[in-house]
Amino acid sequence: MRSFILMLCLMLAGYAINAYQGSPVTMQIAPSGQSDADKTAQTISDLVPGSVGKSKGGTEVNVSIVAAVPQTPFEFDIAGAEQGWRSWMAHNGVTAGAMSLGRHGHILRSANLRRSPDVPYPVASLSKAITAMCLNEMLAETEYGWTSTLGDLAPVLARLNMPPQAGVQPITLAALANHTTGFTKNLKGMDTAGEGRNLYTQQNIAREALTNPAHLPKKARFSYSNVNYAILGQVIVALSGQTYEDTCKPRVMTPAGAHGAIVGGRMWATAGFGGWSVSSEDYARFVMHWYAPERDWVATPEDFAYYERRKSGLGVFQIPQRTGGHLIHHTGLWQSKKASRQHGAIFLTSDTGATFVANWQGDLDKKAYSDLRKAIAPYLQRVPATN
Repeated sequence: MRSFILMLCLMLAGYAINAYQGSPVTMQIAPSGQSDADKTAQTISDLVPGSVGKSKGGTEVNVSIVAAVPQTPFEFDIAGAEQGWRSWMAHNGVTAGAMSLGRHGHILRSANLRRSPDVPYPVASLSKAITAMCLNEMLAETEYGWTSTLGDLAPVLARLNMPPQAGVQPITLAALANHTTGFTKNLKGMDTAGEGRNLYTQQNIAREALTNPAHLPKKARFSYSNVNYAILGQVIVALSGQTYEDTCKPRVMTPAGAHGAIVGGRMWATAGFGGWSVSSEDYARFVMHWYAPERDWVATPEDFAYYERRKSGLGVFQIPQRTGGHLIHHTGLWQSKKASRQHGAIFLTSDTGATFVANWQGDLDKKAYSDLRKAIAPYLQRVPATN
């Protein structure tokens, strides 16, 4: 009887709070010992210090109070986004580039300046998202997962004559994906290979990182690294028994409708961390298909390979927004002494599904990338309603 009265009081209190705040209130009764049955719910004691969380019968009463965030309906200002891109191009002196805007799987507008939006161009580190999605699909078909370690995968990597040394065996696939292994951005002595050397390849970097003690990370920490995705690329090759492209194009790019995407160009051998050439339209199709808001790894990134502190996940950075939504993005850059070999790229998408992709010729600094992201992001997101 006391339990019933307590539960009734709590429900009435919840409705009172709801009436006052205008927020939805849900009551959930979970068996004792299963208080984590719904991770989104909070116990009464979490909400009100000193309150009771369990009834006499051992039944835990959970109340979830979700603060409503008033928002205006989303309207995709395509013309505004295009103008933002054109202004950025002019400001940074970019004379060759293409961009595409899309939503819910459809290309809504493309624009270009001395580059066609349907012709593949090097996307550099935007290749990492393709690698992450490819491996994510493969893991679902195997005994392995993102928490599997390189030690777990030792028999698989041995097929490529890349048995992981003891120092890297505890590293998980998730740590590789979210850049928390501690590997440096590039292995020493290999970061100039784009200028005529043949060491800067997925295969060579992965082998060196896995087997050479000289490249062992000093400690596990966040450090954005091409090495991580070289290793993930070779894990894909080892698991599939095929080349990286033959594995990932049919698994990832074809279902997205990105039929013109190739692992090609001068830097093709960087494969999983930088070897893709994709048009702005095809990359937008890839993003809309694989990073749609309803995808599990987008809706609950922490269940896959997400590092909360740096917002790094499956080949992308996913940033929570004050509107309650998110912004997903990544950038790419190939540097060279020759202007014809300088390539840049960026993509952004949000919880609205609105997507922006651009590529260009030129070696721009970090500020230029940041400026473009800041210029385009508002067009992709919902705006909080004003009172």
